[in-house]
Formats: sequence, C-alpha cells, structure tokens
Amino acid sequence: MDERRETGQRGEALVAAYLERRGWRVICRNWRCATGEIDLVCCDPDGVMVVCEVKARSGGGYGSPLEAITRAKVSKLRQLAAAWAKAYPERIQALRVDAFGVLWRADGTASVLHIRGIEP
Repeated sequence: MDERRETGQRGEALVAAYLERRGWRVICRNWRCATGEIDLVCCDPDGVMVVCEVKARSGGGYGSPLEAITRAKVSKLRQLAAAWAKAYPERIQALRVDAFGVLWRADGTASVLHIRGIEP
C-alpha cells in the first residue's frame, strides 16, 4: 500500500474513534456508488446523519488538510450524500456534510479539525 493511502486510512480510523468517544455512531466506512466514495457516514448525538470527508496529511508542507476540499469536492460530497440518503431513506431524519482535517506530527500524534456543515 502506498504511503498516501495509508495516511488516509489511518486518518479515517482516527476520526472514527474520535467521533465514537464523543457519542457518535459510525454507520459505514468507505461507502461507494457510481458517483464516488464517502469516507464515513455517522450519526451524531442529536440523531443527524453526517457524511464525513476526511483529509489527512503527514506534515504541513502542503498546507492544511482541509485546503484540499475544493468547491467542486464539496458539490460532489453533497451529491454523494443525496445518493446515500436515496439508498437508505429509512435512516434519514436530517443530513449534513462535515469535513475533518487530520495532521499527523512526527512523534505519531495527530490533531483533528472538525468543520460542521460545509457548503460549496
């Protein structure tokens, strides 16, 4: 597995654990459809289904991980959220798209930045 993919998978696992510690439930990981892939679908403590986009970096040389989420990416995430809601209508009362930036430090620790309700 290449280093970039491994960094991303570690970031997704970290965010899933981070959210579970805060009372969220992970519903699925790496959900795929014809439009693309959702990193995580979670249910927050208020019962809102949340499509989670996780961007992870192993250093600050390329800027903040969240800078990689462009307007086009947000639009695609919203399409993916709609596709997920169509596939699982019984699970949806409310739905939003959140972004998570994971920055791994040289000592193996990481910081997580959570942006709620991203818009294009």
